[in-house]
Amino acid sequence: MIVGIDFGTTNSLVAYVDEALQPQVIVNERGARLTPSVVFFKNDRQVLVGELARSQALARPEQTILRVKRKMGTDHRYTIFGREYTPSEIGGLIFRKLKKYASDFLGEEVTHAVVTVPAYFDDNQRQGVLRAARIGGIDVVKLLNEPTAAALAYGVYERGRKLILVLDFGGGTFDITLMEYQEGLFEVVTTGGSTALGGADFDAVLARWVVETVREEKGVNLENDPVAMYHIFTTVERAKIDLSSARETTIIIPYIALTERGPVHIHLNISREQFERLTAPLFEQAFSLVEATLKEARVSPLQVDVVILSGGSSRLPLFQNTVRSMFSHAEFKAEVNPDEVVALGAAIHAAMLEGRLNHVELRDVLPHSLGVLDDDGCFVPLIERGTTYPTVATRLFTNTRDDQDQVVVKVLQEREGHLVSLGYFHFSSQRRWRRGEARLAISFIINGNGVLEVVAEDTDTQEVATLTITGSVFGMPDGEALVERRGTGLEVF
Repeated sequence: MIVGIDFGTTNSLVAYVDEALQPQVIVNERGARLTPSVVFFKNDRQVLVGELARSQALARPEQTILRVKRKMGTDHRYTIFGREYTPSEIGGLIFRKLKKYASDFLGEEVTHAVVTVPAYFDDNQRQGVLRAARIGGIDVVKLLNEPTAAALAYGVYERGRKLILVLDFGGGTFDITLMEYQEGLFEVVTTGGSTALGGADFDAVLARWVVETVREEKGVNLENDPVAMYHIFTTVERAKIDLSSARETTIIIPYIALTERGPVHIHLNISREQFERLTAPLFEQAFSLVEATLKEARVSPLQVDVVILSGGSSRLPLFQNTVRSMFSHAEFKAEVNPDEVVALGAAIHAAMLEGRLNHVELRDVLPHSLGVLDDDGCFVPLIERGTTYPTVATRLFTNTRDDQDQVVVKVLQEREGHLVSLGYFHFSSQRRWRRGEARLAISFIINGNGVLEVVAEDTDTQEVATLTITGSVFGMPDGEALVERRGTGLEVF
């Protein structure tokens, strides 16, 4: 059986379609439907994942890894007990746990899955998730964009022509996808959002408020105490959730610190109005992204037929109220648990691939432009943002100097006005070219998972070099790879 996996920033889920053709979430060992995306290293040989990891993290936060999804596809490294781990290796432990839940529940070994990713994830991030799944023993049959999964879960493919806006506001990302459905085809019009805006950022604002309040009122700085900060983040996350249904809540943490004057306790009241005032810049950022996405597509809010909310942060009352106001004429979809809707949609697509449910065709678009760097240090796009994939694009280049027998193919993506390196390779020839003699066909091939392969071919000799992008290679932190603008020996033919 193919299952659906929602690999989330805060929580992860695995789901399947049962014999009655209904999508179901598989519970973990504690009977919970959500499994925290948390990894705890008990020692150099024992690792806990999920609920047990989160409960242990309070005592040893330095041995605990949270929100690894935000580091996918970057050069970040975690050092635990003297050993380094990549984000994909940590993610692989979470995938392995989800695989075990599914295998135990279904009574058969689960090896294949539809895995969801934010639509705005770039090539490095998608590759990072694919590597994590492989490490966890999962063969990914499809990387499905999270907003598309949410639309599938709501069954909007069953009714006529629709212009659908999906706002997937999760723990670590805000994904905006405008798509059109008609006659068995989901076609993405455009995508937007941010891979660095989510519930964790609201938690960070609340945590900072608590720390500053304690400093002002009690003269104690908790910022450099990892155990205290873990207590604070855990408590403010619960307070944020409470404020989605209550007008006011209390943040209580006894014995947060011990000073010469005695123990320090936290007892702070916060209202929903105060929370919304503190986090106003985050809400403003979210809605400016929505407006920019619609503007790019030249679509007005009045043209949107259906608005779908997914992700835990979509529960925030100010977010929901503003969305309802912006899209007052649209059908509003928020009744499915926003924490589960993406996993359920992934399971539905898995059943479609198995032939157990009626298949719909999915056409996604590239969220970032892709190209190469020429000898003058200029970005030469091969595939523009918004291009539907799978796709192939080829452009002809030549060499820039006499007596040249190689060029450097530097593969870049243009993201939010910045160039980020995805990788590079040297194309070497068995002959030496005069200036402008070479005819090099560089092809970008994007498969159905949105993953890029680059092929360079000398059209005169049929020599070929291939690069499958596997992540940033320039050693810069957090995937913001340095774009070295030195000569590549390459220019447009």
